[in-house]
Amino acid sequence: MIRYGILSTASIVGRFIAGIKESQAGEVYAIASRTVAKAKEAALQYDIKNYYGSYEELYEDENIDVIYIPTVNGLHYRDCQNALLHHKHVIVEKPFTLTSIEAQKLFDLAKQNQCFLMEAQKCVFLPTTLQLKKLIEQNVIGDIRYIELKAGFPGRFDYDHWMYDLSMGGGALYGSATYTIELMQFLFDNPHFQIDGSCIKCPTGSDEICNFQLKMNHQILVSSTIAMNVPLKNEAVFYGDKGYIVIPNYWKSNHLDIYFHNGETKHYDFPYQSEFVYEINHIHECLKQQLLTSPIMTPARTMEATHLVETLYQKWQEDTNE
Repeated sequence: MIRYGILSTASIVGRFIAGIKESQAGEVYAIASRTVAKAKEAALQYDIKNYYGSYEELYEDENIDVIYIPTVNGLHYRDCQNALLHHKHVIVEKPFTLTSIEAQKLFDLAKQNQCFLMEAQKCVFLPTTLQLKKLIEQNVIGDIRYIELKAGFPGRFDYDHWMYDLSMGGGALYGSATYTIELMQFLFDNPHFQIDGSCIKCPTGSDEICNFQLKMNHQILVSSTIAMNVPLKNEAVFYGDKGYIVIPNYWKSNHLDIYFHNGETKHYDFPYQSEFVYEINHIHECLKQQLLTSPIMTPARTMEATHLVETLYQKWQEDTNE
């Protein structure tokens, strides 16, 4: 049984824990927060026996095999580094880090300490995504020329929340761009990317709504819009010359539909209890094989996604300074 330590009581924690329990090959051994009271409250909520009022206590617990890090985006580097220095395997929520230099340092440190390290990216392990990849490879909707992804999360945060602080990894692009980039990497087997985009900033200076374009292999245009201030139709649509495929909530989807130009349709259902279980099963398989990195969520894919996001933020900063 693989024993997990959960670093933080962030809102995503409950769904990740549900995935661990569903996997039947892992258990949540302990959870840590910045205060004992918060950690105890979470432990009672999720039926976890051990809890700590500091991250350091979690790092030092010799009973823990893997540490899951869903802390504030801007703290991923610090928290992952500390876990690796304590010789723990680590799963880091997306975005992995805010800079490609930080990402490279973490993968180097993991290799040095013989620890498994992976960016948490559940969408590439979903049955819906695997079916979509098959449909693309089988040319079911013909040659794909355009892909559109939209994700809107209005009203979740006030302007004083860290999600509106760029220095802490806030902003729409940091929040969700890796879903688009890493999904395309997986579906199209590491395509060549050219990236461009624009954003509208809010009073805090962070991007509240953004749109970026990926030109893949000089053949396919991908348009991705992410909004923190307006409800969008959360879906990905793949357009081919024979029809199109619609995937609602593409980062956690449980079904997809095909619409052919001749009027025919086809529906696929992939119900699940936890969208995290497929990712967690993959982690367990990697650990069983004593791998240090994932063959699917590879360091190269994480590094490229980090670099592309970093590139756009640098462009937007330069545009602001002009």
